Amino acid sequence: AGLREVVGRTLRWSLIFAVGFTGVYYVAGAEIIDLQTNIPSVQETARIYLPWLIASPLISVWSFFYDGVFVGTTRSREMRIVMTASVLLVFLPVWYIFRDTGNQALWLAFMSFMVVRGAAMHIWYRHLLHTNAFFPVVDSGAGQQ
Repeated sequence: AGLREVVGRTLRWSLIFAVGFTGVYYVAGAEIIDLQTNIPSVQETARIYLPWLIASPLISVWSFFYDGVFVGTTRSREMRIVMTASVLLVFLPVWYIFRDTGNQALWLAFMSFMVVRGAAMHIWYRHLLHTNAFFPVVDSGAGQQ
């Protein structure tokens, strides 16, 4: 029950910050680019990819949130499995299929990777909760003579 409560609270805060960053990027993305460089060609190129930046917090919050849950519950093995599968089954195929679109293919592949990774980690989290696998009962031998 404690784990569910903590996960629920941190998920709410994560979503609040993701929405906040998305809003900031939407409202001030061009100004943020201009603060980072005054080279017109770089500014122009960065603006092409600004929509990806705007969408990124809402798409990737799930992966980063569950990274914290899995690391905090010492489930890095499961996190590694999801990460590897997401790279091999999503990122690389999506990039390969759309590689002729240049950098847009990288952004699409990365965002697809983040969606699938977040969803897979959520499913695995629910499975671990359902099976009580987060906190397995361990017989320490206490009380035995």
